[in-house]
Amino acid sequence: MNAIQRMAGMSGIAVRQRLHFRFDFMMTLLSTLMFSVMYYMLWKAIYSNSVSMALPWQQLITYVMIGQAINFARWSPAERAPTYETAARVRSGDIALDLIRPIDFQVQRFLEAAGFFVVEMLWVNLPAMFLLIFVLGISPPADLAAAFGFALSLMIGFLVAFSLNSIVMMISFLTTNTFGVQLIKRAIVDIFAGTLIPFEFFPVWLKALVQYLPFQSMAYIPLSIYTGKLTGSAMVQALLEQCVWAVIMIVISRVLWMRAAKRLSINGG
Repeated sequence: MNAIQRMAGMSGIAVRQRLHFRFDFMMTLLSTLMFSVMYYMLWKAIYSNSVSMALPWQQLITYVMIGQAINFARWSPAERAPTYETAARVRSGDIALDLIRPIDFQVQRFLEAAGFFVVEMLWVNLPAMFLLIFVLGISPPADLAAAFGFALSLMIGFLVAFSLNSIVMMISFLTTNTFGVQLIKRAIVDIFAGTLIPFEFFPVWLKALVQYLPFQSMAYIPLSIYTGKLTGSAMVQALLEQCVWAVIMIVISRVLWMRAAKRLSINGG
């Protein structure tokens, strides 16, 4: 119980620290809505000038808009804080203080990211989703099962996203700067997670490839559940697949952490 209380306390402290920068969250919400409107207009133009589309308009635009609201590749507080903060602490040498704490370094970063994820869900994701539903006419979840499955899938997707960010954090131990790596990671996630373009629009060979990568757990699966494309046994199978990828990514990030920690050199000491 004491360990759980300490972990909850660390997560709470991280949340309170970020809530001091409420303008950051407000700008994240504004940028999310701006990009959503931009993609709405883009897809509307594409749809109106196409002879046939792989998805009906309402399902397509719901997928794209909700994808923008829950985009794990966005420059959000939950995305930036663990990776950039780690790189900054490596450069300054403050990382040494984190390493001597009684709680594992990766666990510390996870607690921070989990707290940011919850706060951003309340400050950014849910408000953006409600605005998109009531203003742009985006469809709500297909049914109650889809809403529950979507929420569960989002939480599993967060684990995959954190593991990927954790791998980037380990790179900062070697390079002390992750800006370029973050740009590459963001582009890869946006494309191969299906955030911007549903897999139905991919070439056959590329669609077959991305289905064997972990990125679909971060967007395509949650969004397909939300829109009702995955239901019943197919939804359960997709959730199990997400869980498998979450375990694999966590193990990979853990192994890399054990190796990176041995090669860490702290500036100034």
